[in-house]
Amino acid sequence: MTREFQRRAALSLLPVLLFGCRSTSDAGTSAAPSASVSESAPAPSASASVPPTTPPPLENANSGLLPLSPLPEPPQLCVGDRWCWQSPFPQGNNLNAVWGMGERMWAVGKAGTILSYTPDGWTVEESGTKQSLGAISGTGPEDIWAVGDGVVVHRDAKGWGPVESGADFGLNGVWALGANDVYAVGERGLALHFDGKEWQRQETGTSSELKGIWGTGDRVIAVGRDGSVVQHDASGWKATPIRDTPYLRAVWGTTRDNVYAVGSPGSPLYRYDGETWSAMASGSLESRRALWGMNAKAIFAVGDSGELSSFDGNRWAGEGRLPVGEAAGLWYSPSGEVVVVGPGGRTFHRREGAWRSYPSPTYARLLGLWGASATDVWAVGERGTVLHYDGKSWTPVASGTPEYLSAIAGRGPSDVFAVGSKGTIVHFDGKAWQHQATGVEQVLSSIHCFPGSAIAVGRGGTVLRHDGSTWKREASGTDRWLQGVWAASPEQIFAVGENGTVLFFDGKVWKSQESGTQISLNAVWGSGPKNVIAVGNDGTAIHFNGKRWRPLTRGLEALVKGLVILQHVWGTGPRDVWAVGAKGMILHYDGQRWSTSTDQGGLVLTALWGVGKDELFAAGWDGAILHRGPKPAGKPAPAVQPAPAAKP
Repeated sequence: MTREFQRRAALSLLPVLLFGCRSTSDAGTSAAPSASVSESAPAPSASASVPPTTPPPLENANSGLLPLSPLPEPPQLCVGDRWCWQSPFPQGNNLNAVWGMGERMWAVGKAGTILSYTPDGWTVEESGTKQSLGAISGTGPEDIWAVGDGVVVHRDAKGWGPVESGADFGLNGVWALGANDVYAVGERGLALHFDGKEWQRQETGTSSELKGIWGTGDRVIAVGRDGSVVQHDASGWKATPIRDTPYLRAVWGTTRDNVYAVGSPGSPLYRYDGETWSAMASGSLESRRALWGMNAKAIFAVGDSGELSSFDGNRWAGEGRLPVGEAAGLWYSPSGEVVVVGPGGRTFHRREGAWRSYPSPTYARLLGLWGASATDVWAVGERGTVLHYDGKSWTPVASGTPEYLSAIAGRGPSDVFAVGSKGTIVHFDGKAWQHQATGVEQVLSSIHCFPGSAIAVGRGGTVLRHDGSTWKREASGTDRWLQGVWAASPEQIFAVGENGTVLFFDGKVWKSQESGTQISLNAVWGSGPKNVIAVGNDGTAIHFNGKRWRPLTRGLEALVKGLVILQHVWGTGPRDVWAVGAKGMILHYDGQRWSTSTDQGGLVLTALWGVGKDELFAAGWDGAILHRGPKPAGKPAPAVQPAPAAKP
């Protein structure tokens, strides 16, 4: 196996490589949420911490899945160029932190995503950056700070905008003691401080990465890897580590002498009394990533596998589990509402003791799209997931198989095929999905249908042809993994795959074509035999003009440099071609060059289909489905709040 294909395999969405995978936050770090209001009480002088004793046994552990009541469907959120979320709700970009004041709150996450919440639901606010944001804090609705991958953004009365901070390192936590007193911490134990005029870099006394920060009065406390704890007061920064603790992720407190820190692995939890850190029974079986409270008798923590634990002033107890994976953000409002955010844009609200969430059709990884019309669209994915869209909503449909389904195509509303792992092919006859015998065990990656027949390709050079009644295998002349297939006619078929493989069927035999690349190709589409486009790893796109394949790279330079994987391609003609891929990327080719339609379409997009240039669907990981509809008549309302210019 080549090095290039090993990299491809690590990120591949083909079903056989997905078993046992689960989504994680792409931010790289999971910062603790930041506080809303700081106390004015003076802080004591720093004291050396005493190494804690072994944590007491777990009490009241409860890892059962919490019952969820549905929230009303939120307003549709869009990410630009008319691409709007249809699944999940409210949107699908990973959320890493949440902070609020009163009935308002803001959540931050992947690709500069910022959501604003009121009792009417979530809306999108333009952050002015595409860098992932991992932490947020403020003093009021017109003074909020968010930080992330070497970026600081600020919200004032005009909106969000990037701020010059001088940071050349990742920032994981931020805390606003006041409008002119803000701290941010991150990699290499470094900190930034804002005095109302500018940000200045500070050494904290540790070289370990800092993850979370909290403060009160003139005291701030930050925690991080290797049990790092650093405190800042009028005398500067001082390190007071908690020894023998691998990783502290979040810190929060009620007063200067009542501070809590949580982390991983396992479920370490410590309390600081103003002088010493002491271990506590954690009330959870899993590592925690976020911590927040309303007062000394009402504190919540959440982390891996969505495990929740709470503190009533006497002890920590397990609350149960939210279906969210590695939850990274938590906020506890003064009114008693608890909000948790995490992967796939999932948000959970605890009101009057009951947990609520937005009902979404699936959070499965979706791998294939096809439709008979704009009101008859199918999506397929992991573990036999099948969804159907009727023009109004997406509905799960029984597929009759537990296998991963990697592609779908059809000849009409009552004649649809889906292919997947272990040679699986299921067929929809207008009433139900039924399994069809194939005689192969290899992963089937792609399928194309035409009147009277169909062609499917997969691992090991597998090619299957449907003659209208049965599937039969035919020689392809290669043992390489074929990952995409498209046909101009039953006698003109193109298949592409690993190591730049391109095959062409001329009506009699499959023959290899020189593609000009050794990079794996993941999908192929054409408007005719003299206009065929294939896309693949490392921002690769190639074009066939009827005689030879040539690179189609204009506009893809940044993707090539960033090794961005393109997963699928579809179009209406030579001047209207679309491609999707990693980083939630949707690209458009106008016959001259590629341009970015959006790069905020979730974690990874894997499938693309449409009925015209103004009616397209894209799908991917975490149940992501986006729709691009016709341009509305008149002046459309902006999808997001305009971003102000960068601030000094």
